[in-house]
Amino acid sequence: MIAFISLCYASFYFLVFGRGWIKKTARNVSIFVGVGVVLIGTIVFIWLTVAPTTQDGRVFQYVVPITTNVSGEVVEVLAEPGKTLQKGDSLFRIDSLPFEAEVERLEASIEQTNAQRQLAEVNVERASKLVGVSAAAQADLDRWQAELDVAIAGIRSLRAQLRNAHWELDQTTIRAPGQGNLVNLQVRPGTAVRSFAGTPSATFIDHDSKLIASSYSQSSVRRIKPGDPVEMVFSLYPGEVFSGTVRRVVRATGTAQMQAGGSIPTLSGAPSSGRYAVLIDIDGEEAAARLPQGAACSVAVYTDAGRPFHVISKVVMRINAWMGYLTSPA
Repeated sequence: MIAFISLCYASFYFLVFGRGWIKKTARNVSIFVGVGVVLIGTIVFIWLTVAPTTQDGRVFQYVVPITTNVSGEVVEVLAEPGKTLQKGDSLFRIDSLPFEAEVERLEASIEQTNAQRQLAEVNVERASKLVGVSAAAQADLDRWQAELDVAIAGIRSLRAQLRNAHWELDQTTIRAPGQGNLVNLQVRPGTAVRSFAGTPSATFIDHDSKLIASSYSQSSVRRIKPGDPVEMVFSLYPGEVFSGTVRRVVRATGTAQMQAGGSIPTLSGAPSSGRYAVLIDIDGEEAAARLPQGAACSVAVYTDAGRPFHVISKVVMRINAWMGYLTSPA
């Protein structure tokens, strides 16, 4: 675009000097060139300040590593990689037999302890009557009361264990954490998985978290603020211009981090080239659904200043959109 603006100004050379409007002298030519440099430089400066563009834009989505909360052998894989899943859809199942057995064992233990509680209640009632008529010692009543208390506490403990056993049994079916799709599914029937293993069983791409992240130089973001309109062009869809809105500007870079350690940070004296991220929401659910994770794009942000100069970025974006047809398919 800068070259196009320069060519437009250069065409005036032939009008001004070719038609004899101004005498062609070294002085006049120098003035013409100097005015052109200042004029073009001013236009470019204002343009890149009020409607900055960047080629560094990407579709970002949260990636969730799928790990299991229980250990066991995979007996069935239910999901297909790449297929869109809804929250709660089953991904794969772990052999549930050991967990079902644990639930049955705890239920039986609760029944056994409950029987002991009932016996203790009967003995406490009987001992209380006997102590009341001095036919039994207080120690017998205290012993049966203690056994009753132990039985009641045991039931509470077993019920808590039973709730955990039911939870573990439910965790033998691994489910989708949201709407999205699986990639890199590593498990097959017979695979042994471990709870919270270092290697996830699959990778889940969350569709609900889709946004555009673009990077700008620190001089370009000075006027960008949340709510500014945005246009995007994706090489994946040549000839189309997508719209969006700035969500926020992340005014922080990884090149200026200071971490606790035993070394003093080294300053090289070289100018910082750290760029700030601008996060963008895509307008329209249908448009967002068409954009896969990792899709690259060109981005133009239109600030609330210098609106006449916005047309330059609009032209640039549409040129980029149509140039997408010329992109090499390799």
